[in-house]
Amino acid sequence: MNQTSFAFAHDRNGRGRRSRMDNTGNRLFFGLCPPPAIERQVASIADDYKNAFSLSGQLRLTTLHVTIRWVCDYPNLPEHVIFAALQAGVGAESPPITITFDRIMRFPQAQALVLAGEGGRKSLARLHLQLGVAMHNAGLPRSIGHTFTPHMTLLYDRKAVPAMMLDRPVSWTAYELLLIHSVLGKTKHHIVDRWPLLG
Repeated sequence: MNQTSFAFAHDRNGRGRRSRMDNTGNRLFFGLCPPPAIERQVASIADDYKNAFSLSGQLRLTTLHVTIRWVCDYPNLPEHVIFAALQAGVGAESPPITITFDRIMRFPQAQALVLAGEGGRKSLARLHLQLGVAMHNAGLPRSIGHTFTPHMTLLYDRKAVPAMMLDRPVSWTAYELLLIHSVLGKTKHHIVDRWPLLG
């Protein structure tokens, strides 16, 4: 089977993140996505913050996700990498994870405005570590102990802005892990596969 014949079982537009180094190509990553009600709450927060500080970056409200593990960036995704990632996803085990982000802040190096917080951090870190081990075992070169800071990217902007606590934290429970193919620069995602978080 060649790359163009690979059938993604679940397609969704959105849920992506543009690379800060290259706006073309394809990215594969494991992530968690919020439900529609949380997307609407985040949209309101992001819009208020953008207007308050006159930010020019494009809001990525149809691409909201929490990355658990980046897999790879390629001009064209090799099938052996896709299948290795699928093997790794099967090896991840976790109960549902309640995530809470209580502040909005900027990652200076990435020029990214994000939501962050400590709620669910330990469970997310365990899943991150599990996937690192599973990816290694599947033959994907990945640093198992890589530093991990759970966050949700809202937009990219060069302007420095202050961190602020949210009046109402953003909180939801994730019930499935997703393997996502992001078409870089197109704000488009394809869900390659999904696994329930059952414990």
